[in-house]
Amino acid sequence: MLSSDLIWFLLPVAAAAGWIAARSRDLGGNRKFWNDSQRFHEEINQLLSETASDKQVFDSFTDGGRDAAETHIALGNLYRRRGEFDRAIRIHESIMGKHALDEDLRVSAQFEMARDYEAAGLMDRSEGQLRELIQSGHRLTEAYDILLKLHEREQDWLQAVNIALEFKNACDSSFAKKSFAQKLAHYYCELAEVASVDNNDSEAHRLLTLALRQWPESARAHALFADIALRDKNYKQAITHFNKVENIDAALMPVIIEKLFAALQGAGDKQALEQFVRRIQQQKNAYSVIRKTRQVIAAQTNEQTADRFFKDQILKRPSLKGLRDWAHDQLELSKPDEKAKVQIICNLLDQVMEDKPAYRCRSCGFQGNVMHWRCPSCASWDSVSTIIGVEGE
Repeated sequence: MLSSDLIWFLLPVAAAAGWIAARSRDLGGNRKFWNDSQRFHEEINQLLSETASDKQVFDSFTDGGRDAAETHIALGNLYRRRGEFDRAIRIHESIMGKHALDEDLRVSAQFEMARDYEAAGLMDRSEGQLRELIQSGHRLTEAYDILLKLHEREQDWLQAVNIALEFKNACDSSFAKKSFAQKLAHYYCELAEVASVDNNDSEAHRLLTLALRQWPESARAHALFADIALRDKNYKQAITHFNKVENIDAALMPVIIEKLFAALQGAGDKQALEQFVRRIQQQKNAYSVIRKTRQVIAAQTNEQTADRFFKDQILKRPSLKGLRDWAHDQLELSKPDEKAKVQIICNLLDQVMEDKPAYRCRSCGFQGNVMHWRCPSCASWDSVSTIIGVEGE
């Protein structure tokens, strides 16, 4: 049977289109062309079947020509996607063994074999193939990118730092350098988090400084600087870094709002705290920001003022979270004969919100209730952000 993944099935067919056309010209005539085309598709169908033997696959690679090589590279990729890693590796190895092939085809086969090893969990072999490509100067950006992903998967952040720095020195592309600088900042942040947990603040500061040197717009580095400062009761420094986080990415406000208010209150600057609250009152805000600010206003003034702020904000940016909390407030205020009805509404809203995710990856759509700097699904950095809207913040 053919693979159910139609898109990947079409890849080897498309790669072979040129081969079919060329062969039809050699043989001459439309009738011969369609006979060859039909026979080719029958052969592809057989090669993609679950029962196709390795001998059938290798025997189909007869002339060692460019079109056949490209078709078999695509076929090996399809086997990898189907989880048949051994077959994918053997196909790509067989292509590399054809001495008459052009260098670019041999490089493509080696690169795909490195991906085969990675998918099969053979990290050392994958790294070996990638290192050979790098030393030969071929597919540098792609090879370094996969090499970094190998160490990211192993959470070997120090080695990832070394590889990213190596790439920056070897690469001429400003775009690629920028992308790797962003990753490099995250690697430093990962190491800084470990140092911070070990209460080694001086090392954490050094690593975070390196992170910002590589990527000045690293919201994560500023957030970690702020966390350390807050822990050390250096409130003014914490406020400075939290403000930079907001300036870099306002969508992170729900993540930092609790700590930002803790820093403002810890600093003892009543005027600065009031100015911040006034700024919140004048803008649309994520629900977590509204909820926390409501608590602060209630402590500063009274519940009535806090309730007015809450209702005004919910009207500016309606959300199910806001409606749920408002319903619970009404439960407290409702008359005895209405409490049962309001309780039903509260229960329904609680059930609706119970499994609602708070964060979504912009790259792959992954959703969850925990903030990740690196998406657990697609492994993209800085792609996960707060869900804003009626069902989110």
